[in-house]
Amino acid sequence: MTARLYAFAISTAVIGLYFLWQALQLPGGAEVTTLIGPRTWPLAILILMLGLVAVMFLLLARKGASYFGTSEVPEDAVNGEIDTNVATVHPWRHVGVLGLTIAYTVAMEFTGYLIATAVFAVAVNIVLGERRPLHIVMTTAAAIVLVALVFDRLLSIPLP
Repeated sequence: MTARLYAFAISTAVIGLYFLWQALQLPGGAEVTTLIGPRTWPLAILILMLGLVAVMFLLLARKGASYFGTSEVPEDAVNGEIDTNVATVHPWRHVGVLGLTIAYTVAMEFTGYLIATAVFAVAVNIVLGERRPLHIVMTTAAAIVLVALVFDRLLSIPLP
């Protein structure tokens, strides 16, 4: 387990540093007409990711691999009780999310942002195991509003 954790942390750090170098090649806010430049979001995400990798290295060095081990309590347990409203998630759910992301990208061309994002958000919630209608509706609304605000208002990029 320790070798796998170190391999994961090292590969994430190397890939993150590579993408950080690539992000620094993008134009900044002073070089474009938008409020913030194209490099702002990638830099913020990459700096956060590299910071979390550094924390992982520190935890591995101080507490060892056992710190990252699994607990005896099931993942979906709340206060020792399993929430029956959340379905058991299939171990290959990431493949489903990847397929939905590709379908979302294609569907946006035909349906526009609003419809494609709403369908995508609902579908991802279901694939990830959420079954409570109120949570699905709230997550979908938050996704639509957040993405619309970021692209339309902050980045001045019109959505299709």
